[in-house]
Amino acid sequence: MDALAIEPTYRVLLGDVSCFRIMLIGAGGTGSTLALFLAGLAFHARHKGIQVDLTLVDHDVVEMKNCGHQAVSLQSAQIGRVPKVADLTLRLNAAYGLGIEAWPERYEGDMARSWFHQAGGAQATAHLIIGCVDNHLARREIAETIALFDGHIYALDCGNEQYSGQILIGNLTDMSRIKLDSLGLCNGLPSPYIQEPDLLEPDPNEQAPSCAEMMLAETQSLMVNRMATTIAGQYAADFILQREIRQMSSSFNLTPPAVTSLLITETNLDRYQKE
Repeated sequence: MDALAIEPTYRVLLGDVSCFRIMLIGAGGTGSTLALFLAGLAFHARHKGIQVDLTLVDHDVVEMKNCGHQAVSLQSAQIGRVPKVADLTLRLNAAYGLGIEAWPERYEGDMARSWFHQAGGAQATAHLIIGCVDNHLARREIAETIALFDGHIYALDCGNEQYSGQILIGNLTDMSRIKLDSLGLCNGLPSPYIQEPDLLEPDPNEQAPSCAEMMLAETQSLMVNRMATTIAGQYAADFILQREIRQMSSSFNLTPPAVTSLLITETNLDRYQKE
């Protein structure tokens, strides 16, 4: 009988990083809930001597139908025309004493130029953009940013449907730059939009009712955004606290509940190599 062959797995190490800049794009069902986690993570990291700068980006405003499904306040809905990110940053800064920034505008690919900051020496900085958007046009803008910064910014893409979803992480569009070594290390990962190029194409479901409307109609699980948030939050915690990435993506389903992750292996990376 042939011996069982187990393919080696790899991980990405971020190195001696003491400052993390996180931009969360989208403050809907997943994004607004993830903002709560990220604020708590930033507070925890600060007590470990790790600086985490958070920026929240979304052009949308709080509406009554968002309350309950999204982590926005009823007071803002009653006032009217309050940007979601303004509502979130006000409450989170008050709760944790942080300096979270709010950008109440639609994200565009080159906006990261004014956000990106690379300090030198012991204050090396790692950048992570987390996309919690529900349409291909917004994802194209994030993909443009990742290509523009050529490996210097990681992207974490969060997406879900009625009962399922996926989380992907990566930073490179040139697959030839990805190297593996004998110590089990990998120097970068394919951009989420290389891993799943269909995310950049129109989806007929983009014209479907919003998550909030589907929640009210009970055609989408109340837990699906929270499940996506939990997985994405773990990716962010590993990125910041452990300074590492151990998998390329995770997919989940709630009927029945199950999560599967794609590990960093030579075989899994080879599928994205251009011929």
